[in-house]
Amino acid sequence: MRYLLLCCCFPALLSAQSNFLKDPDIVWAKEIEMDWVVDVASFENEWEFGISTQKLLRTAQNDAYWKFPFLSALVFKDVEAGKLTIFSDAKCLQPVSASEALFHTDTVVTFDPETYEEKTMIIHAHYDPYQEVKTWRVREILAYNQKTARWSAQVEAVAPLRIIRTAEGDSVGIQPFFWIPVGQKTIKLSNNNIVWAKQVKSRAPYNYFRIDDGTPVKITDGFKNPLEHQIKVLGNDLKTPFYDYLNEKPLTPAERSAMLVQVDTVVTFDPETYEEKVQVVRNELNTDDIQQIRLVHQWYWDEKRSRLSIVLEAVGMMHDVTKNLNNYYGEFRYTTPFFYRRVCPK
Repeated sequence: MRYLLLCCCFPALLSAQSNFLKDPDIVWAKEIEMDWVVDVASFENEWEFGISTQKLLRTAQNDAYWKFPFLSALVFKDVEAGKLTIFSDAKCLQPVSASEALFHTDTVVTFDPETYEEKTMIIHAHYDPYQEVKTWRVREILAYNQKTARWSAQVEAVAPLRIIRTAEGDSVGIQPFFWIPVGQKTIKLSNNNIVWAKQVKSRAPYNYFRIDDGTPVKITDGFKNPLEHQIKVLGNDLKTPFYDYLNEKPLTPAERSAMLVQVDTVVTFDPETYEEKVQVVRNELNTDDIQQIRLVHQWYWDEKRSRLSIVLEAVGMMHDVTKNLNNYYGEFRYTTPFFYRRVCPK
């Protein structure tokens, strides 16, 4: 019955996705997959991974798992209990059983000290979510709206990932345990059904999204790089709010103007007159150099409904910070958000 109900829901899900992309103001959309760390062993190390814990609620239902209140434990528990339907594919079309996804076979060799006989046994072992799940893969359609200069995302599915190892224990890659559909509505943290909630941003450089990556779903002429449009709005439409590199304070008109034009002082030397000249040079922002964005998601686990929800909160435009050398060359220092554009105002 669970599978039947889910199949009945898929036309509605596909229709919602279709309507989402038919919006004429959506001028750029790509299907992307990104891997995220959402749980670490110490709160002190969360910042390093771009994680901010919003809520951890201990209940009678999850008390046994509270030594490590990780999302993997909450999800695996409900999968094993049959409360959550899982799939073998990213489009969530092929259901898979909990026993197939959560158990694996191991070969154990035992030795009898009296008979000196070796015995080989095949056992079925349960995957340990704390040890096995380090990252989660999110499949979503990221879109840009020309009219509002705002990003949106249709999160389609998520998968806990496990490390593939050789017989000697060497890591040779990662693969999904299973895929689950995802809810996308913002949920109030005061809701007691929400027992785990975190804000997660793609902090690591390897986890920034490049505009030219992903699978194109809808690209309107002139919007191959939607960041060019956002920069125009940043300079010309002061009613559209943009936020600082911390996504905390709205940028002032003066700050926005300064972002578009960089003023440098160049010192030149005349070899004949031995005279130094100081010249002020105005360099306009080169949008060709800006290709990467940072995504900020809010993740929620609803214990009552056994449902994971992921909502896009903001998108940061990334740029490289350089150190001027000899007034001509730039030495790369680090990459940081230029500004943030929130999906919905707070």
